[in-house]
Amino acid sequence: MEPLKPLGKLFYNRQLTYGYATTRVKARKALILQKSFYEDLLNQRTFDGMIAMLERTYYKNVMTDGVLLDYFDPRQGAQFIEMAAEVHYKDVVNKVRSFTPEDGLPVLNMLMRKWDILNLRTIISSKRHGRTWDEIYPYLVSAGELTVPELKQIAESEPDKLYLRIKATQVGRDILAQSSKDIHKAELEQIFSKALKNAQVLNQLQILLDASYYRYLQDSITSSDKDVVWIKNTVAKEIDLRNIINVLRLKQNGVREMPLIEPHIIPGGRANLLILANVLKADSYKEVAAAIKSLFKLEKDDYRSLSELEVALQQELAQERVRVFYRNPNSIATIVGFLFIKEEEMNNLRKIVRGKNYHLTPEEIRPMLVYY
Repeated sequence: MEPLKPLGKLFYNRQLTYGYATTRVKARKALILQKSFYEDLLNQRTFDGMIAMLERTYYKNVMTDGVLLDYFDPRQGAQFIEMAAEVHYKDVVNKVRSFTPEDGLPVLNMLMRKWDILNLRTIISSKRHGRTWDEIYPYLVSAGELTVPELKQIAESEPDKLYLRIKATQVGRDILAQSSKDIHKAELEQIFSKALKNAQVLNQLQILLDASYYRYLQDSITSSDKDVVWIKNTVAKEIDLRNIINVLRLKQNGVREMPLIEPHIIPGGRANLLILANVLKADSYKEVAAAIKSLFKLEKDDYRSLSELEVALQQELAQERVRVFYRNPNSIATIVGFLFIKEEEMNNLRKIVRGKNYHLTPEEIRPMLVYY
């Protein structure tokens, strides 16, 4: 006789659970900036012109009213647009979080902890340069679970209390529990304290936080929604990208032996040590592309520089993240996929603004953008 299903599973209905939430994100998806808009934005000659264009979209409220104007002025041009993109993204994430079904909320929150890690990195790096909370706050993207008061407490903590202040939060406990599997608590506390004084230790800590986050993510993402597997595959691909780029950057800095590379490898990706060893041994970017062809479907088989290869890998990852939205019309994948698309919109605006700041032409910026 077939075993009885748990009562919750017996009455689980994806359409009833996710129908309302996915309808709302699909309506928001219709507002996403389209390729034609980016083309017009690329052809704008001034940041004032770009701001005027964005004020005619759903960015209007962010750019004309609210917290953004407390810290930035439209006359700052590029910086104002970048910050508007971040504030808008944060607002959208928190709105989507408010109507995500209870079944899928843990998955969404785990993924958004990416921003908690980035915020911690920003705070620690800024504290090292003597920045105050008021100087740090505008650059934080509060789309994760750490509240603004928690972030402020961390930013204002004394160096020897930094680890304990982070560990006092739920996010800190969950993430740092992964680190403590490999590093003794006392040593971990010292790394946090020394990172505020030493650039090399700061880099070590940033790698440690990233690795801990991805390990936590891979171990913890669970849901009754079977489409969560597509989200996990996307996370694995993101880990692969980070590992490949880390290997190539270490190689550029003279590190040529795998035993010295391995401490910098984030577990959980599909790129095994053999693939990464082949990346390390490659004499050209053509050989690198060949070594990773089973992981990334790149449009070219050769690249002129590490930065060009990195853009190509980011493009392929971005397209994979966008595809998550279309996997199933009623699932957590639809909701998470929408937030991936929204993040790529923010990234597109950043790329255009930074490209124009560096006096790149539309032809040079265009290949970096992701369309959906």
